[in-house]
Amino acid sequence: MREITIYNPAAGNGKTKTLSGDGYRTTSKGDCRRFVREECLKDPNVRFIVYGGDGTLNEAISGIMDAGTGNISQITVMPYGSGNDTVKSIPLNADNDNTPHIETLDLIKYNDRYSINMLNIGFDCNVVASAARFKSRFKIAGKLSYLLGVMTEFFKPFGENFTIDAVCEDGKQFSFSGSCLLCAVCNGEWCGGSFHSSPYSNLSDGVLELMLIKKMSRLSFIKLIGKYKNGTLIDRKTLKTTVPKYDDTVKYLRIKSMKISGTKQICFDGEIEACQEAEISILPGAIKYRV
Repeated sequence: MREITIYNPAAGNGKTKTLSGDGYRTTSKGDCRRFVREECLKDPNVRFIVYGGDGTLNEAISGIMDAGTGNISQITVMPYGSGNDTVKSIPLNADNDNTPHIETLDLIKYNDRYSINMLNIGFDCNVVASAARFKSRFKIAGKLSYLLGVMTEFFKPFGENFTIDAVCEDGKQFSFSGSCLLCAVCNGEWCGGSFHSSPYSNLSDGVLELMLIKKMSRLSFIKLIGKYKNGTLIDRKTLKTTVPKYDDTVKYLRIKSMKISGTKQICFDGEIEACQEAEISILPGAIKYRV
């Protein structure tokens, strides 16, 4: 199997620029996706070692999927980004002996895009957009930029109107239309570098987790956000909130697919694009990840 190393010089405010070695260095947004697709079409028996963050990993995976070689090509990420959320959810060897092995992971498909970790809509997405401005303007990366983004968005108007229709794991339908603080569709557990927002997600269980938080007061949000951050907001057995007064405000569902409309923008693996509506589904076992 061929092995190709990819470096993203823009990841983590230039962390990979200090690395030496043979490999392909990306030149712009979308370049990694193009390069990976072309290499997979040449010969799908290839393993990519990607030095970058969640966005670079997303591009590389998308390139594999564009080429239709997800059942052959392999990928590994060396976390040099700002958040590095995806790798926190990838299972290590059961014996903890660092033996390389292959994990077959699910992907989120939304419209014509792919995501391996999480889709964020509403407050979470707006926070990432604010964090990106701190990164570009003040060269502040990592957890600090995300926390500054939280504080920035906290003082802006709360709530966006979404319409959601979802198919749950058990086949039941879930519908909602109204004002929401945030909506997260999770394949992995982490976002923002330190927010353990979906602790029961699993990258290879064939199911997505939908976290929906309706519009609330800023005081209520302050009381809730600590539990949202440390992963104690939802009870594992009941999948309801650990604080009963939030039961009507917070919905946590295991889903197979959903449609959402009324959105302004969507964040996928830390990358943001304008989006008014999306069809979202799970692609079980779509990618081979070499740990």
